[in-house]
Amino acid sequence: MRILYVSRHEILEYDEVRLLTELGHQVFPLGHYHMPGPYPGGLRPQLDLGPEHAELQRRFQESGSHFDFYGPPDASFLAPEFVALFDLTIVMFDWPFINTQHKALFQRPVVLRTIGQGLHEWEGVYTALRQQGVIILRYAEAEADQLGYAGGDATIRFYKDPDDFLPYRGGQPSVLSFASNFDLRYPEEYALWQASVSGLPVKLGGQGNEAEPNAIGPVTPREQIELLADCRAYFYCSGLNLPYSLNFMEAWMAGIPVVLMSDELTPRPVRCSEIARVITPGEDALVVHSAAEANDALFRLLSDPALGRRIGQAGRRSAIAHFGRQQIGRQWEQFLERFEPRTAS
Repeated sequence: MRILYVSRHEILEYDEVRLLTELGHQVFPLGHYHMPGPYPGGLRPQLDLGPEHAELQRRFQESGSHFDFYGPPDASFLAPEFVALFDLTIVMFDWPFINTQHKALFQRPVVLRTIGQGLHEWEGVYTALRQQGVIILRYAEAEADQLGYAGGDATIRFYKDPDDFLPYRGGQPSVLSFASNFDLRYPEEYALWQASVSGLPVKLGGQGNEAEPNAIGPVTPREQIELLADCRAYFYCSGLNLPYSLNFMEAWMAGIPVVLMSDELTPRPVRCSEIARVITPGEDALVVHSAAEANDALFRLLSDPALGRRIGQAGRRSAIAHFGRQQIGRQWEQFLERFEPRTAS
């Protein structure tokens, strides 16, 4: 199957384009991986986009189509004859792209793939898109708790490949967190994070955290894997009310013991935490309800590697069950069956 895949999120695009390609589909990304590498973000390695990619790239250019990853949706253009080469288009989160390119896109099935961000702000838009025939592929079951929920046609979580991670070592007695632009995006949770790690050795990864004395900045994919294997505990304290859970998934899959700040501490009209639905507190993750509880739990993990290893191993098993490649790959195959051309009997 040929899939046109539109995205503006480098890491999630890498994961899904890679998985769909490995499942045997020809995927043409309009996103971070649209042009040949090296790529400016550098958060993930290059992708092998299959034998047809060079030819599709040529036809994309000859059709007059163009795509601007950093520009607004109307800065790009899709020629109808290029879209006609594909069996369907998947648009990750970028619903304005569907509206600006609808004349070309609507000749083939269009799937809007949510990512657990935005919450109820976009549900009215999703309702209108569904009325136009757009298929809504949800990331998380928790999205159904949003105000004005528009419904969905399927749910497939994002995935992680267990084989991408190193065996957990835990040799560094340090707490690890990843959250880009932490203070800017989640100021209340950032203050809670600071109080929680006070007095503890800690590393904060991600861009935009230069004012934080414990910040290590953006890291390469290899450095991230090494940190997850070496640090003794992972603390998740950002975006607590969102279904979106990327850095939690990566930590859980890596086998590092995870301490989670309860989403009950960030009151919202509706709680939509996906993480709360998949963990077993005290078994595969530690859930805390205050900065003092978090500091105590993190200190215990730093001081007791055996405890951390037990929790981390249970977390990895749960992560594989919920987010593993085999499980999510099977769900994608079942979803894509509906777009297979029907042969006459």
